[in-house]
This record gives sequence, C-alpha cells and structure tokens, in this order.
Amino acid sequence: MEGTPSPLLLAGDSMRAWNPAGSLLAEENGSVRLSAAGDRIAWGGMKMLDSPIDVWSPGGLSLAGKRLPGRIRISARNGGIRVVAVVPLEVYVSAVLSREAPPTFHPEALSALAVAVRTYTVLAIATPRDPDYDVVAGVEDQVFEGVENVGAGFRAAAEATRGEVLHYQGGLARTVYHSTCGGRTESAGAVWGNDVAYLRSVPCDDCRDSPAWRWEYRMGRAEGVRVALALGVRAGDDLGIEIAGRTPTGRASQVRLLSGSVAREAKAAMFRRAAGYAAVKSLWMEIVPVGGGWRLTGNGYGHGAGMCQWGGNGMAKKGSGYKEILARYYLRTRLAFLPGGPGPFAGGAGGTP
Repeated sequence: MEGTPSPLLLAGDSMRAWNPAGSLLAEENGSVRLSAAGDRIAWGGMKMLDSPIDVWSPGGLSLAGKRLPGRIRISARNGGIRVVAVVPLEVYVSAVLSREAPPTFHPEALSALAVAVRTYTVLAIATPRDPDYDVVAGVEDQVFEGVENVGAGFRAAAEATRGEVLHYQGGLARTVYHSTCGGRTESAGAVWGNDVAYLRSVPCDDCRDSPAWRWEYRMGRAEGVRVALALGVRAGDDLGIEIAGRTPTGRASQVRLLSGSVAREAKAAMFRRAAGYAAVKSLWMEIVPVGGGWRLTGNGYGHGAGMCQWGGNGMAKKGSGYKEILARYYLRTRLAFLPGGPGPFAGGAGGTP
C-alpha cells in the first residue's frame, strides 16, 4: 500500500519483525499498530525500527481487512507506509482469479484466465519496474485483495494449469486481458501505441452474456465540468463534449472538449479515467448531448486488448477448452511450463499501489 496513511493495524499470531540482514527486531502476538516516522517505522509506539522491515506470522497476517499469507515487507515512504506481500505464485494466481472473474464462469474459462494471470505475473517478475515489488494489487496490473475467501473453482483452475505460461517466439507473452470486448477485441497498438504481433484485433461475439455487452451512462453537467477540468479545460454551462477520433475497430481515440473559444482534444483513455472506469465502461462508445448533460452508450468493459474474459466463458460454454480460448486471443503463442515443470513455483508477487 504505497503512501498508505499511517497508522496501520497489523494482526497475526506470533508475529516477528526482522531487518533485511535477518536480525530479529521485534515480536508481537495479536496485533500491533504501525506508523511512519520519517524514514523509520514506529512499532506499537514503543520501538523505532529502521525501514524496511520483514514481518512474518506462521498463521498468516491481516492488514486493512486483507488476509495475507506468511510474510510482508514494510517500508516508510513519503510520510506513509508501503506494504509488499510476498505470495507464492499459485496462491497469488487463484487469489487474482477470485477478483477478476465471477465464480459462475466455466472451469475452462477460469483455466484460460489462470494461464493469462500467471504469464502476466511471471513476465512482471522477470522485468521489474521497481526494486521493491513485482506487480501492484489494483487494475494497473491485476486485482489482488488477499487470500481469504478464494473459492474452490478458482483454486482448481490454478492447480489444473499449474506452471503453465504462454510464450511467443521463445519469450513470455504479455497476456493482458479485459472483461468484455463487446463484439471485437482491440489491438495493443491502438490501446498503448505499440504493435504486438499476438495482440491483434479479433472478432468475438461470445461475450453476449456479459452484463456489459451493451451499456448506458448519463453524465450530468456538473460531472462533465469536473471531467473537463481534470483534463485541463475550465468550462461552464457552455461545455461541449464530442468524439474527435476513432481507432479502426470504432473505439474512441480522441475526445474534444469545447467551451467558448476553447477547443481542446484529449486522449479518450484519459477522458475515461477522469470520468471513472465503472461509469465509462469502454471507449467503444457514442456521446450524445441530452437535457443539459450527455448520454453515453457503448459496448464492452475494459481496454479491449488481449483475452475477452466473457468471450472466453462463452467459448467454454460451447465446448472449447482453455487452450482453444488462449489461441483465439493470443495469436500464434504456445503453451510452455515454467522451469522445473508443473511443480510448485514461488515468486514474490503482490503489493498494493
């Protein structure tokens, strides 16, 4: 939890805190309150510990309502606290599945998603962007909310595909995924500006059962003004919002904001972020002025690149296996096992932004 305001309440049985060199610094049974004090950590208000510290409990830890296995690393950062959970890979995969997909999904769809989650994670471990962690626990990477209440179906999907990852031309693939494409996936080039051979746009009408197959959102005038301000346009009642450019699949690429003599274009992805991902579910949308505000109607949920989760579920319900699902969305990739085969593989994976 980067920059998490302190104090934090950490709970666990027989907790022990070490420094990175392995020296025991503190012990507690039950719970302890932690807070940042400059570049040090106050342990229960009684001890000041140099940052970072590693905390371990044999029965797991509880932090901010999240149940975490085994060990975490805590650092004082910018007046707050960064917490990195060290989670065995397959435990992490099943926990992510439980937050990224509904339990009603077909087992083959969950297995396909398990391979995508695992591959994404192992690639992140292999190409670290921060010395402290591999992935963040939100939508920036993959949603991870601890290891409690992970259903049997999610654990079974992780176990059924244990150690399996996707390769493209000998290297790990970047297995991005999203909820619902709405009829056709998007290319990586249109989403992030970099073409990826195995992340091309493909037709997909198997996600029709998704609640976000088609969606509508009413944006009020005040909300539109707030979004415009977030994008650098100070506007009033004369605000206009319109789509200014589209990708080859029909998704918005640019949005134009109009106010008086000001006309400014912004990336549609930034408009969606400012409005909220749950409100503007995708960029495959239309914007129509209605009654002082706007009606937004669209297809799908998410950025649209890579595997369509609801599409994969639709394929599975029609009889496709997880390998067929993966082949549809990640073109010309192949399945491989992590070094050591399908046995256990533990890696640092976790942390919260």
